[in-house]
Amino acid sequence: MMELCYDGSRYSGWQGQPEQREVRTIQGELERAIREVTGEQVTVVASGRTDAGVHALYQVASFYVVTRLSAEILRRAVNASLPHAIQIYRMREVWPGFHPIRDVVRKRYRYLLSDTKPFVPFWSNYVWQVLKPVDVGRMAEAGAYLLGRHDFAAFQTVGSPRKTTVRTVFDLAVRIEDCPFPGPLPAGLPRPRLISVEVEADGFLYNMVRAIAGTLVAIGQSRKGFESAERMKAILESGDRSQAGPTAPAHGLFMVKVEYDTARFM
Repeated sequence: MMELCYDGSRYSGWQGQPEQREVRTIQGELERAIREVTGEQVTVVASGRTDAGVHALYQVASFYVVTRLSAEILRRAVNASLPHAIQIYRMREVWPGFHPIRDVVRKRYRYLLSDTKPFVPFWSNYVWQVLKPVDVGRMAEAGAYLLGRHDFAAFQTVGSPRKTTVRTVFDLAVRIEDCPFPGPLPAGLPRPRLISVEVEADGFLYNMVRAIAGTLVAIGQSRKGFESAERMKAILESGDRSQAGPTAPAHGLFMVKVEYDTARFM
């Protein structure tokens, strides 16, 4: 089991594409590095297959390998073969029945956006710049309608069927973050405003967090048809993706937590 992080800016998502060897993916880089260290061809399975441009502050993945190396020595060796954009925090042995997807108890994602003008250029790979100011309080009020167990079909990308579209959202927070900025700004200029949308649930539909973020921004900007926080309740109950807001761009999304019942696999 690996706990890792990565910057997805230059990668075509998590999923390896054997038929397109020139396409760089997170899975492909990990499998290559493990093969270079152990000589074995392994398949690395992640807790969630992030899309192109999506990042992970914390991701969990697993693979099976026969080696005399300890997990810590293997971690160091694999890290040395990985690009700096992908690094493994920790590696440990788990029982063979562990599955990084099926055994997840809950996951958390963070979406970053900014309504500051002019936009901070070095945020371009990590923050969605929205063109109109947003009302963060109204966004938070709208997000509260999504708490609990609901059918989230209205926030699933069309054409990605699942056995069920019912999920439980444990937490949804919209807030203004302390904004890291390199050095003081000239007098009279406002500090850039960084806004985060964090969602924690027992599972996520395809593009669910990005659809929620896009809908919250539409409500925060009072776009036509999204003038009130209560609109979120109607969207949720409709089960209709066309009723919700746009899918937010991939580059603002970060996986930040994956939680397991450790007693089941350690």
